[in-house]
Amino acid sequence: MKRIFKIFISSVAVLLLTVQMNLFTSCNDDLAAESYYTFTGEMMSDYLKNREDFSLFRRIVERANRMDFMASRGSRTFFPAVNSGVEAFLQERGYSSVDDIPVEYCDTLVQTCLVENVVYTQNMSSTYQMTNELNMPLIVVTADSVVDENGMIVSVVNSYAHIINSLKNDSVDNGVVHPVDQLLVPNTGVGASILDESHEDFSIFYEALRRTGLLAEMDSVEYQSAAYEAVKENYPEFRTGIWSGGKFSEEDLYKDDVGNEYYARRPDHLYTGFTVLVVPDNVLYEKYPSYITSGMTMDEKIRGLYDLAVSKYDDANSAAIFGLNATDPESGQSYKERYWNFDGESLTSQYNPLNMFLRYHIIDRMFESTAKLINGWGVNLNVANPTEWVTTWLEFSMMKLERVFSYSEPEVEVSGGYYINHAAASVYNSGRVRGAILTQPSNNFSLNCAYYYLDDIVTYDASMRTNVMNTRIRMDMSTIWPELTTNGIRLAGYPNQAYSRDLDNSEQSLNYYIPSGYLANTEVSENTIFFVQRPKIEWWNWGGDEFNFLGTSYSIEFRLPPVPPGNYEVRMGYAGMIDRGIAQVYLNGNPVGIPIDLRYQANDSRVGGNYEAGWKMADAIRNTDEAMQENIRTMKNNGYYRGGASQYTVNGGASSNLDSYEDINEIMEVSQAMFTNTYTYRRKLCDVTVNAHEHNTIGIRSVWVQGNIGCFMIDYLELVPMSICGAGGLGEDNL
Repeated sequence: MKRIFKIFISSVAVLLLTVQMNLFTSCNDDLAAESYYTFTGEMMSDYLKNREDFSLFRRIVERANRMDFMASRGSRTFFPAVNSGVEAFLQERGYSSVDDIPVEYCDTLVQTCLVENVVYTQNMSSTYQMTNELNMPLIVVTADSVVDENGMIVSVVNSYAHIINSLKNDSVDNGVVHPVDQLLVPNTGVGASILDESHEDFSIFYEALRRTGLLAEMDSVEYQSAAYEAVKENYPEFRTGIWSGGKFSEEDLYKDDVGNEYYARRPDHLYTGFTVLVVPDNVLYEKYPSYITSGMTMDEKIRGLYDLAVSKYDDANSAAIFGLNATDPESGQSYKERYWNFDGESLTSQYNPLNMFLRYHIIDRMFESTAKLINGWGVNLNVANPTEWVTTWLEFSMMKLERVFSYSEPEVEVSGGYYINHAAASVYNSGRVRGAILTQPSNNFSLNCAYYYLDDIVTYDASMRTNVMNTRIRMDMSTIWPELTTNGIRLAGYPNQAYSRDLDNSEQSLNYYIPSGYLANTEVSENTIFFVQRPKIEWWNWGGDEFNFLGTSYSIEFRLPPVPPGNYEVRMGYAGMIDRGIAQVYLNGNPVGIPIDLRYQANDSRVGGNYEAGWKMADAIRNTDEAMQENIRTMKNNGYYRGGASQYTVNGGASSNLDSYEDINEIMEVSQAMFTNTYTYRRKLCDVTVNAHEHNTIGIRSVWVQGNIGCFMIDYLELVPMSICGAGGLGEDNL
C-alpha cells in the first residue's frame, strides 16, 4: 500500500527540505530508508485543528493540556479517533460532553494513542505490538477476515479500533497519523480484574480459580516493585563503555576501529505479570463429558474438574516432583493425604490436585499478544518450528510454546497456529502429541494480566514429561527470566531493523543492563555488567539477541529451568570471538570442568570442527554424510557441537525486506545456517542429575579479562536428556 502524502508547501521549500534530509537522515536508523516521511507543513496539533472530524479528540487533547506537546518536534505514531468514535465512548461512559471527562483521564486517553517512534502500516506484520506512552501495548492485527466497505483489509488496534484505510499513513512533520473509528481506551485494571469482567465463556474455569484462591492470589501480586523504585536511582540511567566482543582476529585486537562500544539503559521499572490459559466451558463439555456436562450444577462441574485433575496427577512421579509425599508438619500426614480432597480449605493449598491443575494454566510472565509469545526469528521454518520453553505458577514445571507450520509437519490442523505442549512423533515418544491450540480473544489484557483461550486442557502429567519433554530442550536465554518478558526487555525493538552503534541512537537505548536484585532466583555481583542486547537477525545469534556478562571481575548464578527428574547434558550456544573472555562454570556452587575459553572458533584444533568440507544445510538435515558424522563425533569428544542447521542469520541488509519471520523463504539464499558458521557453535558445560522437587543452579565467574574486553557471552542453553544422546539420537541431530 502506498502511504498518503499531503504536501502544502511550495516546490522551493520541498527542494530545500530534500537537501536537508539527504544531509541528516544518516543520523537515525530507526526506520528503513523508504519509511522516512516528508515535510507537510503540519504537526499533529495542526492535523487535529485542520480537520473537523477530529474536533472532539482535539478537545480531549486540549483538556489534557497536551496540545503544545502535539506541536513539538519528534517521531511519533498517532492513533486519534474520529468524532463518531469519541461520541460512542461518551455515550457508553455516561458523559454528556468531552468537558465532563476528568482532566487526568483525558491525559490518559491521549497517552494511550501515542507511540514514540514512526511505524507505517506497510511495515507492520500480521500481528504487530508497540508500546504507547502509558507503557502499555498497542497490538495491531491485520487479517484477511476483516475488511471495510470497499473490500479492503483493515488493521485492528487492540481488537476493537479499526484503522480507517482512507486516512491511514498520513504523514505530518512530527510523525505519522493512523485515524481509528473507536477511541482507544486502556484497561488499567490489575490482578484478576480482566477475568472478572470477561469470564462469560469460561465460567467453570473462573469459578475454579475463585474457589482455589488463585483469583485472590492474582489480586495480591505487586504490580510494580516498590523495592526496585527505592534503589534504582543507585544505578545510572544509561551506561556507556560496554565492550561485549566483535573482533575477529589477533590483528584486530590492536586496532582501535575494530570492535564496538555499546550503550545500555537501566530498566525503568520492575513489573510483575502473568498469563492465564483458560479453557472455555464448551470445550470441557465436548472433550470431557464423563467429568463435566452442561446440565450439572456449578458445584458438580467444579467437582468434575477436580476429578479430572486427580486423574492427571495421581502417580508416583508426580508425587515426587511436587513433594506430595513430604510430611506436613502441622498434621503429621503427607501433603497428599491432607490436601487431596474437595473441601474448601484443601482447594486453596498448592498441594491440592485442582489447585495444581489450575496453576499449570498460569504462565509466570505476561504475554500481551501472540506477537511476543514466540521469537521465531532465526528459525528455518522448513525444517523446524519456532519453540519456547517457559515456567508456570506450578513450581517445578515447564510448558512448551510452539508455532507449528505445515512446512515441517504436514498433518498439523492449523498451519502457523500456536500450540501448547505439542510434539511430533518420534522414536522417543509414543506418537504425536497434539497439545492444545491457543487463540487470542479480544481485549485480553490489563496492566499485569493477559488471558488466552485453549481448545483443550494442558497438564504437567506423565505424558507431557515423557513424550513432549523427552527431547533436546533448547531455550533462548531471554526466556530464562520472566521479568524480561513482562518488562518489555525481551524482543525489544524490531529484529529486522539495522543496528546502529551511535551512542545517540534510539535503537541502542533498547539494549539493557540488569541491576543486581532485578531478577528472581539470580545472584549478580555488584561489579558485574549484565548486558542484554536487543534482537537483530543480521547478527550471529539465534533469535538475534544475546547476553553478555562483563566487568573487571564478573560473577552470576541463576536457577536452571525445571525439567523432569533424570540425567541431562547442559550445553551453551554462543559465538566465539578473539576479544571474549574465559570463565569458570559452577553447578550448584561447585566448579565443573576446566574454565571455558570463548576466544576461539569451531575450526580451532581444540574443537576440531571441519568447516572446509563444503557441507550445506541439506547435508546436515539428511544426516547421511559419513565424513560429516565423523567430524561431529570428533567435536563431541572434545566437548563441542556445531550450531543447528535450523538456526540461521541473515547476511547483509536483507533483513530489511522482512516484515516477519514468516517471510523466511524469501531470504534463505542470503542466509547462513549456524551449522556452517565457524563462530556459532555449542559447548558442553556439564552433566547434571535433576532430582525430584529440587532446583539446580549454574554459576559463571570470570577467570580472564583484559582491560575493557573479555566478556562471557551466552546465546542459548540446551538441556538434553542423556537417554536421547548418542550417535543418531534426537539429542544429537544437526537441527
